[in-house]
Amino acid sequence: MRVPLTLLLAAVFVPPVLSAAGPPETVHIAYHVQPGKLDEFLKAVAEQYPECLKLGLVLATPHLVMTGKEDGGKPVVIEVLAWRDGDAPDSVPQSYPKIFAIWNRMHALVEKRGGRPGIEIDPVEVVGASTR
Repeated sequence: MRVPLTLLLAAVFVPPVLSAAGPPETVHIAYHVQPGKLDEFLKAVAEQYPECLKLGLVLATPHLVMTGKEDGGKPVVIEVLAWRDGDAPDSVPQSYPKIFAIWNRMHALVEKRGGRPGIEIDPVEVVGASTR
């Protein structure tokens, strides 16, 4: 069986494309950070996102990290990001130990609050953005 030269060249010289299980999934994440741990937590967030981006797990935009206060002044961090697809975060524990270690640090810095888990993740849809 002969393989056309163009197919052979494409197989050798074209970088493999990550096979997406579906469309990108944008999520809103609320991290209920333990009092006194905000700086340490923000450092972990600042490490994990670029690593996920480098590995093709997340898209470059949208990505926002915001801080605020809740429940008597306790810190909350909100992050909005878009996973490559809905399966991307599920692959982290088995395939990306560096990211998984960062996630474990992040989990250790949050707390349950108001009957909610320390980290809440909800899918969202971007319906508009301003460039101002």
